[in-house]
Amino acid sequence: MSTVRDIGEFALIDRISRLLPTSPSVLVGVGDDCAVLRFCERMMLVSCDLFVENVHFRRDYAQAEEIGWKAAAASVSDVAAMGGQPMFVLVALGCPPDTPTQYVQQMYRGMSTVVSRFGAAIVGGDTSVSPDSIVIDVTVIGQAIGSRCLTRRGARAGDVLAVTGPLGLAAAGLHSLQHGHPAPALRTAHLSPRPRVPEGQWLCGQPFAHAMIDISDGLAQDALHMAESSKIGVNIDPAKLPVHPDLQAYCEQHGLDPLTFILAGGEDYELAFALDGEHAGRALEAFGNEFRTGLSLAGEFTTEWTGVRIDGQPLDKTGYDHFLASTPP
Repeated sequence: MSTVRDIGEFALIDRISRLLPTSPSVLVGVGDDCAVLRFCERMMLVSCDLFVENVHFRRDYAQAEEIGWKAAAASVSDVAAMGGQPMFVLVALGCPPDTPTQYVQQMYRGMSTVVSRFGAAIVGGDTSVSPDSIVIDVTVIGQAIGSRCLTRRGARAGDVLAVTGPLGLAAAGLHSLQHGHPAPALRTAHLSPRPRVPEGQWLCGQPFAHAMIDISDGLAQDALHMAESSKIGVNIDPAKLPVHPDLQAYCEQHGLDPLTFILAGGEDYELAFALDGEHAGRALEAFGNEFRTGLSLAGEFTTEWTGVRIDGQPLDKTGYDHFLASTPP
């Protein structure tokens, strides 16, 4: 009998999804950043994320407010990836009974700070004892802006793969914490990510954007999710990916390859999206006029194969899987 370790996180999700009934009100179900639900005349966006001690965070690496911030930011980023507006948040917390009350309050302060920054509010949740670790489950409820949201499905042959911001800083920040290498900018990137909510809303309003995802598991793996959902392939050109000076300096200092962090690191919570290739130049200019966030063209979608390739070469491992634990070195 196989175990979840044998098949991995995404195969497990696929098997579970086959067992689940659906409803005419479910426009997008299992397998995207959010479920998209028809509610009266609106499209509601709903997502939840688990944040488990010693899996997603360690208390000796992060302060309580940082833990809360990141837990909520990950869920808000799911709504950003659909081009929506976060509205309400529910938080379920499990913690050991000897957890200091002030520590819990500080975690909630971090969560409240990030969700309120994007116009949402924590409206309830649940609490429970946990034997030996903190577990946070954040559910976000949002809505589509207008009559459209961007899903992972929709990329077309000839589309360009575009990404916001620099990548790899969050994963390098985790590496710095694990190995005791002081790197304040990278630490901030890892513990205090900024969901790209306004950028996602703007992209969703542009007809040249065809599909979108947030980069939580690494660019290679999340680009693969878009390609598989669209039933096409994507080729990533590493030469087109900018290397942030802080990442470059850290990797040079410690003999590391920045592409490892950029392609497979994850937790940047930047946006990757499929962009009409004919409008790429104008899209870059228009995006630059709206935001200070950087935007890079990182590759192309194709029907010549399925899956993801780097410089035309297939990859065996693309990013993080909770059960296979295929983390970057």
